[in-house]
Amino acid sequence: MTKFGESEPYSIGIEEEFQIVDPDTWSLVSRADEMLECAEPIRDNLRTELFQSILEIATDVCSDIDEARGNIWKLRNKLSTFTKQKGYRLAASGTHPFGEWKDQDVTDQKRYKEVLEDLRWTGKRELIFGQHVHVGVNNKEEAIYITNTIKNFLPHILALSTNSPFWQKEETGLKSTRIRIFDSLPRTGLPMHFKGWNHYKKVENRLIKGGSIDDVTMIWWDVRPRADLGTVEIRIADLPTKIDESIALAALTQALVYKLSKVYQNQGDQLPYQLDQEIIKENRWRALRDGLEGTFIKRKNGEVYEIPIQKEIYKMLEFVDDAVQDLGLKKEIKLIEKNTKQKYTGADRQIKTYKETNSLAEVVKESSELTMPS
Repeated sequence: MTKFGESEPYSIGIEEEFQIVDPDTWSLVSRADEMLECAEPIRDNLRTELFQSILEIATDVCSDIDEARGNIWKLRNKLSTFTKQKGYRLAASGTHPFGEWKDQDVTDQKRYKEVLEDLRWTGKRELIFGQHVHVGVNNKEEAIYITNTIKNFLPHILALSTNSPFWQKEETGLKSTRIRIFDSLPRTGLPMHFKGWNHYKKVENRLIKGGSIDDVTMIWWDVRPRADLGTVEIRIADLPTKIDESIALAALTQALVYKLSKVYQNQGDQLPYQLDQEIIKENRWRALRDGLEGTFIKRKNGEVYEIPIQKEIYKMLEFVDDAVQDLGLKKEIKLIEKNTKQKYTGADRQIKTYKETNSLAEVVKESSELTMPS
């Protein structure tokens, strides 16, 4: 653990959770420990997860999006090479289309055994894969302000990232089945509104003293402050399949944190827009259900109305335009604009492939091929 603020403001770190799959059947295989043994050159950037069919990469702390892109490219490339040498493949999406949670081997670590004892049936079902983005901030009060205000845009991030339309051989009708599976755990979803850092710490300490958590890593909100790292961590996104998609989503997240940081510095705790927790929750549901094809709801002067998600994302991009210029993110945001215009996400790609092939194995095969650096 480090003191808050050790990370440089607006530095970025990305975590990606991958599936380990068999290239003959495209089913999940429990080989994470085996992969760790052969991937020693990047061992410091690898993490195990609850199940042995999952392996996570974590970038270094990167000063800008170009460095983050290089990190992700290197880690995906090297891990892919080691995986192929062992006869397996990597695949990136929010869920495995036909993987059964009952068939998965649990990682043999005390922490995971304790997690399953605590979470029981809900924990056993967490066969899901996400992207987490850390962005450095200036201080703890700014971190709380950003945690509070970025909630307004979490449904937008989720809509853009949706990449899990299948669950245990079934097309669920949801663009992000992953987030709904994750919602069955405690301490997930949108955090409450915090009055300041002391208020947040009281909430955290109550959970620790009550025996619910050991530390902040057992709080799984869509966004959380990380005092140990000096960051705000955004955790709502499905794992994007392509590197360009992952980097574009991380760039958008960085731009939002940067923009809200500047608003905080210029306006104190004054909000740049109306925050309505119930409407954010409803829009979060619509995002996971419809991806970019649905509508959000908004409230103005007491009246509620609907607006296409596509238009809401354009408004968000207008809001962060100066941050995009300052951080040099134009290339990455162009991909966000393109996908928004086409109403295109990883979930739509998976559904299209399944309709064309009538094979969930082909869906995994395509995801695996697109996961690797080009």
